[in-house]
Amino acid sequence: MRTVDVLVAGAGPAGLMAALAFARRGATVLVVDPGPAPARRLAGEWLHPGGVSALRRMEITMDSGDFTVNHGFRLHTGDGHPPLHCPYPDGTAVSMYHHVLTALLTSRARATPGVTLRRNERVTAVTTTGRAGTTREELRAGLVVGADGRASTVRRLLRPGGEQSSAQLSWTAGLLLRGARLPCEGYGHVFLGGPGPVLAYRVSPDTVRLALDVPLPCPGPSDIRGYLWHGYATALPDALRRAFRAALTGGKVQWAAARFRKRSFYGRGRCALVGDAVGLGHPLAAQGMTFALLDAECLARRSADIAAYATERTARSWSAERLGAALHRTLTGTDPTSLLLRRAAFGLWRDDMRQRRLALGLLGMRDDRRSTLCHVLAHVTTRALAELGRGDPALSGATAPSGGLAGLADWLLWLIGPTVGTPCPPRRKLPTFAVMGP
Repeated sequence: MRTVDVLVAGAGPAGLMAALAFARRGATVLVVDPGPAPARRLAGEWLHPGGVSALRRMEITMDSGDFTVNHGFRLHTGDGHPPLHCPYPDGTAVSMYHHVLTALLTSRARATPGVTLRRNERVTAVTTTGRAGTTREELRAGLVVGADGRASTVRRLLRPGGEQSSAQLSWTAGLLLRGARLPCEGYGHVFLGGPGPVLAYRVSPDTVRLALDVPLPCPGPSDIRGYLWHGYATALPDALRRAFRAALTGGKVQWAAARFRKRSFYGRGRCALVGDAVGLGHPLAAQGMTFALLDAECLARRSADIAAYATERTARSWSAERLGAALHRTLTGTDPTSLLLRRAAFGLWRDDMRQRRLALGLLGMRDDRRSTLCHVLAHVTTRALAELGRGDPALSGATAPSGGLAGLADWLLWLIGPTVGTPCPPRRKLPTFAVMGP
């Protein structure tokens, strides 16, 4: 039986980052992946400043034309106000096709002494003592790293019969808009006003990615293109609307389930998990790849103590995970309290640049302090109470039994409680659109 210091299951950004981080510390690392090459699929394409910084600490730069530098977001609120300009307070993000980042990390891994990468091979068995089997051989590893995504085999083998299932929140429909221009280049854009938010960002010099959040239940195949057009087109500016129609008519819509699983299990014994194998957040917050890189970096630093790794990542993920959940519920919720908090947050961020910057610092994962998140929540809640006090008829639902102080309290308790991230979306009656129309 062969021995390696580290066996990594999965050759995506999480697994390759783990391999590079361990190799820098002198470890021998074997990475196995069932795929023949980086896949072109709808997956993480946005890396927040926290993830960019992690790569820079590994001396990995993304300065080719395949990577787009982004300074933050533009939030198009759909309420008649100008877009909210939301720059990061510290650092920049990058966006790219998922396979472009994977290919860059693959090239670096193949050139790094101590790292062996084998494709068309997968992990089939693991034990907490470090024994593992692949489709090629049996191994003894000082550490097994599960970086094999949301359907992680390593995670399943570590938790037989006791798996924490993920909850589906919605669907994500992805389209590529060739030749499209964003309203403000160098920023991601969030458009409200459709059935769900739309996230738009550049993935290559000539292509914009459009990611549409499609609520449950989703229309059937015969209705879906008409539903997307009639539901979302009016939320987009003219230039993107024309490209959106062209993509719907002649392009391919990629689909992915938007799921949530709390980041609470990081492994045990000599087996650790990183990235989506730990937990899942809604793609609206675009946090997945940044979580993955920071997990891998921390694990290499804490490899002798999985409990210490879990403690550190639990603490340092707490604020970002909850901010992502809060943003998703605030921007998609149709209950009176979510609508109230949406209005309060937008109003606060228009009036107070400092509060806007604090929220973006948390989202970008350059600030992971719980005190910062609590500060942001306190100011949004105070603004919401002030909105209620004005007696605006548009907020009449927020003063019902499910709204007001009780609604705010329930919402905040959900955010810090064990069910964070998994609200039950209301059932909606879906319109039927046989054709896209003019």
